[in-house]
Amino acid sequence: MADDDLRHRPIRDLIGGTFGVVGRRFREVAVIAIVAAAVAVVSVAAVVSALDIVGDEVFENPRFEEFMDLTAQEDVASEEIEASLEAWLDSIEGNRLVNAALLFAVSLLVSLLGWATTIAFSLVALDDVEGRNTAIGRSLGTGLARVPKAVLLAIIYFAVFVVLLIALGIAMFVLSLMHPYLGIAAFFLGIVGTVVYFAPLVQMHYVMAYLEPGFPSWRKWWRLIAGNKAATWGRSALIVSANIAVGLILWFGLLALPSPYGDFISNAIAGPILGALSAIAYALMYADLSGRSRPGTGEMPELGD
Repeated sequence: MADDDLRHRPIRDLIGGTFGVVGRRFREVAVIAIVAAAVAVVSVAAVVSALDIVGDEVFENPRFEEFMDLTAQEDVASEEIEASLEAWLDSIEGNRLVNAALLFAVSLLVSLLGWATTIAFSLVALDDVEGRNTAIGRSLGTGLARVPKAVLLAIIYFAVFVVLLIALGIAMFVLSLMHPYLGIAAFFLGIVGTVVYFAPLVQMHYVMAYLEPGFPSWRKWWRLIAGNKAATWGRSALIVSANIAVGLILWFGLLALPSPYGDFISNAIAGPILGALSAIAYALMYADLSGRSRPGTGEMPELGD
């Protein structure tokens, strides 16, 4: 725990430092937050429009209701059900579904652009730590250029998670031969234990992808948090928990508002603010771990590959 205390600032200082960056770099943070808000609003609008199209064409279609009514009845000939199903499928307008797919694709693209604002917030925090002026355009441009690297990292971790699920599935099958409940318990405990332990630590790997020019190796990431895993885990878990808590409070509070206003406040105001605070806090944690935030240390020490 001595290493944890050495390389991580106290949690109270982390919170104060996060709001300190916002205060000192308010113009940069505000502009990037406005971009993030615009991205979020466009993405949500695209998803809502696509869901409306799919709902109108597929599930609110009168032919669909007829088909569901027939399937709920007894003693209905299979030929009649098949005819109703064909009538429902024939009534669906393919062009509108293509438009819905395009809207979903736009939402995905815009969401990836939103990732660039998260990286930009991180870069602003690192500029503040190292005493550099921040160019908003440069931060957003660098963030956009590093999105593919972050996406690749996410794909790799998703693949690792799939492999983990397969391995746990095999273990569950073997253990279930001994006792059914033993296999199920092992499967869920394996998932929960792995996610709870590694997910907060993995976030620092993403921050490395945000702030370092090259692709961050797993060895370098593990060396970055070496001796500080408990403190890194605790701070990351605290940030995630705070986001979830604030998100739930906002969600329940905004339920009383008319839908457009609640969605606007949530996506255009609350979302970018929480995103900015989280990204800055993680960047300060990275600065602590890498030695950049220590007085008089100068450049980041090489951790090796």
